[in-house]
Amino acid sequence: MRIVFFDIDCMRPDHLGCYGYKRPTSPTIDSIASQGMRFDNYHCSSSPCLPSRTAWISGRYGMRNGVISNHGAGARFQLRTRSYVGPEPENEILTRLLRSHGYYTAAFSNFADRHNATWFMYGWSEYHTPNLKGGDETAEEVNAALLPWLKHNASRENLFLYVNYWDPHRCYSMDSSWMDRFRDHPVTQPWPDGETIRKHQELSGPFTAGGQFENNKSPFPLMPSSVSSRRDFEHLITGYDSAIAYTDHQISRVLEELDRQGLLEETAVIVSGDHGDAFGEHGIYSDHVCADECIHRISLIVKWPRLTPAGTSCDALLYNVDFAPTLCDILGMDPPSDWDGISFASQLSGKGGGERTFLVWDHGLYTVQRAVRTKRHLMIRTYDPLVYSFEALELYDMKADPFQTRNIRNEHPGIIRECSYLLEEWIQEQMQKRPCNPDPLVEILRERGVRQ
Repeated sequence: MRIVFFDIDCMRPDHLGCYGYKRPTSPTIDSIASQGMRFDNYHCSSSPCLPSRTAWISGRYGMRNGVISNHGAGARFQLRTRSYVGPEPENEILTRLLRSHGYYTAAFSNFADRHNATWFMYGWSEYHTPNLKGGDETAEEVNAALLPWLKHNASRENLFLYVNYWDPHRCYSMDSSWMDRFRDHPVTQPWPDGETIRKHQELSGPFTAGGQFENNKSPFPLMPSSVSSRRDFEHLITGYDSAIAYTDHQISRVLEELDRQGLLEETAVIVSGDHGDAFGEHGIYSDHVCADECIHRISLIVKWPRLTPAGTSCDALLYNVDFAPTLCDILGMDPPSDWDGISFASQLSGKGGGERTFLVWDHGLYTVQRAVRTKRHLMIRTYDPLVYSFEALELYDMKADPFQTRNIRNEHPGIIRECSYLLEEWIQEQMQKRPCNPDPLVEILRERGVRQ
């Protein structure tokens, strides 16, 4: 089987046409979705970049693999190996497992360089860093390395190809002409309105409305210097949408090469990401500082020949930690016993099953938070707000209030009790698994000197 996995940084699903977005950001991705399945409630189990990718490649929660932050005490990947030849069979990482089953694994990504994650290179038959820009490279620069390689290697049997693009991550640095395609497509999202943006001016801290750039001067044409008006907000959104459109175009170039070789029809194509970004949620603009829904909800689109029904969707609650066991299930491999993920392969075939009743996720880079997500509600517990004014406990009705504008904690004590119980039970369940490592959230708080 030939599998191509596009991993796109900071791409929110609700800015893609196949998820209902009205602006023309993603014709290529939309076409893939029309031939396969779109997942509507797929989330990263930890954010941001390093924790999210550690989860899908290790098949384990950040609490157990040691990574819920990009650096420091929350970024110590735990292999739990007893030898000098890599992970043990019970905690093997996905790439090594694929290779041990005869797959040729190739990556084109600067991710390991950017986050000092040399372990992410384990198990690849080939690992290409397109250049030395460490995540500041453009998708075109990635393709400059990838496309010549594809001409000579795409026809390999049992190929797993991983392609990582960073362009929707701030700051949007592609040519500003990419904004031109949106001149006749205004921003239709009504929130945040002008009054909300004015209130957000009172907030302080990185990536707030007034904290976009030093001295309130943006060196990037696709980004405003601050978000002080609805016009600034629309400028920011258009810059972000331009970055997605640019990335979508570069994906099309890869697919065109596969099609030129007569391979595309029989190739499984996966499009996903590591996390999203906030655009006003909690007063944050164009970054990821907390455990909000907009940060943890990510895209997953799968076109798999003779498996995924065309043009379908799935609304099951799922994690990216479930990706590795699902891939194993499809390919007939036994997942390692220490993985936390569950297979949703039956969902991919349209049969249902493999759904979770709730999710727990965390963030440890800026704020330190854990959250419980049920089908309707999101409860967030803040252990360290850093410089932000987040409340210690928040509850949101995600159907009635998707932008998390009103904390309803005091109105629903029963839901708070239920979600708090689920959180504590989940923590205890992870702590009882063996071998047991220290909770990285606790280690971050200790490193920061926060009293517990």
